[in-house]
This record gives sequence, C-alpha cells and structure tokens, in this order.
Amino acid sequence: MVTMKGTFKEVVMSTVPVVLIVYFVQAFILKSPSSEQMMFLLCTILLIVGLTFFLYGVETGVNRVGESIGSEIPKRRSKLFMVGVIFAISFLATVAEPNVAVFAGQVNAVFDALSVDTVVYGIAAGVAVFLLIAAVRIVYSLSLKLLMTVGYAAVLALAFLTPKYMVGIAFDSGGVMTGALIIPVLLALSLGICIGRGTSKMEGFGTVGLAFIGPVMALLILGVVMGDADPASVVSEEAPYDLDFDFLLKNLKDVVVDVLMALIPLAAFFMLFQRMFLRYTWRAVKQMLVGLASAGFGMIVMLTGIYTGFMPIVSGVGEALMEMGPLAMAVLGFALGAMVVLAEPAAKVLGNQVEDASRGAIKKWTILGVIAVGVGAFVMIGMLRVYYEIDLLLIVVPSLLLALTFMWLSDGDFVGIAFDGGAVATGPVSVAVVMPLYVGLAAAKYSGIDAVVNGFGIIFLMSLAPMIFVNLMGVLYRKRKEAMPDGPV
Repeated sequence: MVTMKGTFKEVVMSTVPVVLIVYFVQAFILKSPSSEQMMFLLCTILLIVGLTFFLYGVETGVNRVGESIGSEIPKRRSKLFMVGVIFAISFLATVAEPNVAVFAGQVNAVFDALSVDTVVYGIAAGVAVFLLIAAVRIVYSLSLKLLMTVGYAAVLALAFLTPKYMVGIAFDSGGVMTGALIIPVLLALSLGICIGRGTSKMEGFGTVGLAFIGPVMALLILGVVMGDADPASVVSEEAPYDLDFDFLLKNLKDVVVDVLMALIPLAAFFMLFQRMFLRYTWRAVKQMLVGLASAGFGMIVMLTGIYTGFMPIVSGVGEALMEMGPLAMAVLGFALGAMVVLAEPAAKVLGNQVEDASRGAIKKWTILGVIAVGVGAFVMIGMLRVYYEIDLLLIVVPSLLLALTFMWLSDGDFVGIAFDGGAVATGPVSVAVVMPLYVGLAAAKYSGIDAVVNGFGIIFLMSLAPMIFVNLMGVLYRKRKEAMPDGPV
C-alpha cells in the first residue's frame, strides 16, 4: 500500500544526488552569493515536498481511475465512445502535466514566437491522436513494430522539411509529455484495455511509446506551417530578476492559476465518468478528488520551486560549464543523465509494471540500470554536440535507424518496453535540471536564432537511449531463447 512516508523517502533518495551535484557546481565553481545558495536549497525543499504530494495523489487518486476507465472501454461496443473517452482523458491529462508546463515556459522564455498555450495544446493534441492509434492497435492486434516504423519515418521526413529552429523543440516535446501524471494514466488506461479484452498485460506496453510520437509530429507540422522566423522578432532576451521571495511569490501566484485551470477539467471528467459509466459511489469519487487535490497541491509547490530556483540557477551552471571545456561537460553530463533516470518516478512506474506483467522474468532494476547507463551516454553526447557545433539530426537520424533496426530483430515483448522506456526516461527532474542546463550551454556558445536551434534536443537524445539499448537487450534475449528453446533464458 502506498504511504506518504514511503513516497517521501523514495523522492528524497532519488533527488538528493542530483541536487548535490548542482549545488556543488553553484557553490564552489560559480561561487554564487550565499542568498542564491539559500534560495536554491529552499527551492530544493519545495521540489521534494511538492513531488511527494504529487506522486502520492497520482497513486491514490488517478491510477485506479485510469485502469477502471481502460477496462470499461472494450465493454462498450461503440467506437465513438472509445474515441471520445480516450481523446478526452489523454488531452486533459497532458494539459495538466507539470512537465509540459515547464517545457512550454522554457520555450517561450527564449523564443516568443511560440506562446505557452500553442506549445501545450499542440503537445496535447498530438498525444490524444496517437493514443487513439495505440488503443486501436491493442483492440485490433496491429503490429507495434510496423506502427513505430511508419511513425518515425514520417517524423524524420518532417524533420527535414521544418525550419531548423523548430526541430529540437519538436523532438523534445515528445519526451516532456511523459511525466509523472500522464505516464500512470496512459499505462493504467492501456493495461485496463488489455484486462477488459482478456489479453496479456504485455500487449499494453508500447502505448506510451506511440503517444511519444504525436507531439513531435504535431510541432514539426506547426514548424512547416510557420515557416522561417525573423531572428530579431522571435528571440527574446531574458528579463532580469532577483532570486528573492518577491520572485518566489510572483511565481507562486502564476502557478496556482495555471494548475487550477489544468486540473479542474480533468477532475470534472473523472467525476462524471465514474458516476455515469462506472456507477461508483460518491465515497469513491471523493477518494479520487482527495488524491487529485493532493496532486494539485504538490504540482503548485513543485513548479514554484522549479521556476524560482532550478531553472534560472541551473541555466547559469550551464554557462559556466561551457567555459570549463569538453571533459568537464562529458563527465558531468554522464553523471547527471544516469542519476536523473534513477530519480524519475515514471521510470520506476514502468519498471514495476514490466516486472509485474512479465511475472518477474524481467527485473525492475535490470531495466532501470540499462536505461540509466544509456541516458548518461546520450546526455554526454548531447553536451559535446553543443561544444563542437554538431547538427542535431546527425545524431538523431542514425540513432533512430539503429533503434528501429534492433526493434525488428528484438524479441516482441521487449519492443513496447524499449519505446515506453524512451518515453519515461524524462520527467520532472530531467526537465528541471538537464533542460535548463542545456539551454544555458547553448546560450553561452551561440546568440540569436542559433541559440534556439542548438538549445533544444537534449530531452529527445535522452529518450533515444532506452529505444536502442532495451531493444538490444531484446535481440540478445531472442538469440538466447532460440538457442535454448526448452530451457531457461
């Protein structure tokens, strides 16, 4: 049974190593004023407390509802019912996702041609459309390998058609939609559909990986429509601010409004569905609302800490890191990448789901270990890419082709896990630490529109690692299984 104390302990153990690295750089390399160091520590407390309440609320108020809704969908023969429910829940959950809000704010801060609402609703629409495709795949037993191949082929084609300023932003948008709120909802929804149809739970994996493609494609299409941007009009200088309590209170007021506007429609949808279709009692509805209230409070506290302390301070760390040279960037990049994965709640959710669905054949920490090492390597590559001025597509295209090649050679059970792993490798800690660090690196190296072109893409690079390495695990697993068809693998 999930407890607040257990959730708090897990959050502390996960986030403290990452925070200590950032604090060490801030205090001993940047030599920041003591007031800024204290503000960072305060924002760290806000992040830990907020994430604890958020995860506890999601587990007690969202997960069960998502699985119940998913199991109800196959019982209704109406295709229109399935389309409406899946589109509504995925759209509303994405709009309420903290990761998406942080990412949209970061994009708008350096590139004001894209408003926060444009980014948020573009990502939400992409998720909703591709989650529908994922549900159809489960219901009609369509090939996940074929859908992934077609989806990423379309993404690569669009990437060469859209202006360069949108490529990194679009690729990152897939990773940021897979945060601590939407991952449990999507996984519970897909597993619920499997339960409702009486099929293996393993069929539910791959849903998040398919949903990952939607935002990338949506924003790439938006880039094609927008066309080339005028550098003077789209890149804004960051407004000066002091890291003090006035800045914190300003962020708190903005976050309260944004969180309420995002969560109230989701709560209303859950409440109506429970009463009208699931016939839940008001007591059960109240339990869901209490969980959502806990998640909402956690979002407010967590996002206030991220906006006030993490994003501006970590961005400054990125600028200092550029001056330290490529070796320091490589070492810090690998360490941060590996630790961030182990800190991500969504990655642990996936690990638990995989171990449960495979009946212990695939261990949670085996998956997490492989993902952590791979993500660390790709964060390191991403940082060196900025330093040596390497085009993002020169890394993305061969890496995606490698992932898809391994996918076709991999054991079928690993395919969904690999692409879901790519989606969940990035969450609130990644967006709060790695992304602003990367933006800071680019800002120190480039100016104008080039800073936008090179300041995004790291979240997608982190997502590539599990796609490659977990599929490679599947290739090795398949070979061992073929070599010993009647024995253990």
